Amino acid sequence: MQRFTAFALSLLLILSVCSFAAAANNEYTLKARSLDMNCVSGTIAVLPEGSDYYHIIDATGKELLGAESRYISMYPVSSYAMFKVEVKTPDGVHDEGLIDGYGKVLVPAEYADVNIISKRWQAGIKLTPSSADDKDYTFTNYSTNEKNFFRIDTVDIYFDGQKVGTLNRSEYGSGSCTAYNAYLSVTNMERVRCYYNSKMEKSPVGDEAYGEFTQNYNKGKTTFIHNGSGQEAFVPSCTLNAEDLEDPYLLQSDGYVYDVQGNVLFKAAHQYTTVRKFFNGYAVVYLDRKYGIIDKQGNEVLPLEYDEISSYDNALMARGYAAVVKDGKLGFVDAQGNVTCPFTYSKDIASVRGSFASLKNLDGTIIVLTAGAGELAEHFADVSFYGSSNGNSAFVGKNANGEYTLIDLYGRTMIPYTTCRSIDVSYDGTVAVVYYGHSEYSILQFDAPAGTQPAAPAVNDTPVADDGSWTCENGHSGNTGNFCSECGAKKPVEQLTQCPDCGKEFGEDVPNFCPECGKKLK
Repeated sequence: MQRFTAFALSLLLILSVCSFAAAANNEYTLKARSLDMNCVSGTIAVLPEGSDYYHIIDATGKELLGAESRYISMYPVSSYAMFKVEVKTPDGVHDEGLIDGYGKVLVPAEYADVNIISKRWQAGIKLTPSSADDKDYTFTNYSTNEKNFFRIDTVDIYFDGQKVGTLNRSEYGSGSCTAYNAYLSVTNMERVRCYYNSKMEKSPVGDEAYGEFTQNYNKGKTTFIHNGSGQEAFVPSCTLNAEDLEDPYLLQSDGYVYDVQGNVLFKAAHQYTTVRKFFNGYAVVYLDRKYGIIDKQGNEVLPLEYDEISSYDNALMARGYAAVVKDGKLGFVDAQGNVTCPFTYSKDIASVRGSFASLKNLDGTIIVLTAGAGELAEHFADVSFYGSSNGNSAFVGKNANGEYTLIDLYGRTMIPYTTCRSIDVSYDGTVAVVYYGHSEYSILQFDAPAGTQPAAPAVNDTPVADDGSWTCENGHSGNTGNFCSECGAKKPVEQLTQCPDCGKEFGEDVPNFCPECGKKLK
């Protein structure tokens, strides 16, 4: 197998001296015909000079996928750690597929189109020629302006990278699909909504069902039917796995929150009108026209005193902060309720972008508010925010001279102003790609911004061998880096239970600093 280091990429790896940004761990430059980063995974699709096929590399330049894949195009999917790929085929139609951010095949490249329904669900669409009156797709040859028409033949459904079933055109309809974690809703050609489980077994619920659960009220009793399976939920007889549900919690009018088997999780501090879904270990709650945030133990992390809490699903407390509105003004607070960005500007003139917010100044420049540092003194000619719906750690600023800079959520400069065409940054702020033009790129690797507090760090129960290698969640052993070399699974974060310097024990509740010796722990 031909490896990445054998290519004529003009790649210069800089390990000990970083000439670009002092905060970077690694920096290297390369020349490539095309380069795109997936901002979720932080991995990079590269079309090397002199090659017809794309490769995937990580932030250190290590090849994760080589030319053996024979992908002629590779496009990052903005919301997921995925790339859409294409291969050459004789008919030029059934040639699209999907891989994850590390090169694992999720949908083989044998389809005319791939519908990405969710992180777990995708649909591979096969076509057959048709007339213009009965078409689902039109392909145009822009050299001749000739149009070819196709209709859907069959649709293969994939779940977690495995083909689980096939639907015909009538069953698939126009592609109106909604995933509820391990369950799928498909609206067919007759506009009838059908639910399926991960084996593509159809649920017995009728087409009047909508969403994940149907609430029925009869003779003073309320029941909840899980539409994907037809089971009654939030009762002891329920056999559903909470990890496969989108929202496995129920708030009742008595103020108690129940799991899907009907067990009491906690008694809420108030009888909230609404408890939204939990993300990153937190949920937004609502009562008497005020919002707050609770954790999974029912603790009120933020009190009910905010007019609004901006919470894209994946971004809620993703970096340890939340954008909130109080008395009509926007600010940021941390998971301890501390105000980290004062309430200065009206919510009507400020736009929230994950860990940041921006607004136009009177002179036409842009003011940036950060979750960790408040309002920045510098104003910008233009700004770019990546991953606002996933939680972000850095943004790109542009000055009046057309130079670009990269700044983290604490207002610290990661890349000083430089003359280039663009800077892209991963959502977690650990990888940046600088494009200079003329096929020249620099790739920089950073630590996660110091002080960033993931809301719910994973416990590291991954088996570790005597030689320091580890086994991933899928059973692949012998790994030594941060990602599995076979499937790309990320090495879990190690959960501290005591201070590594003085040995002070603090259990699972990890403080920011050791109370005994002052060592920074988060």
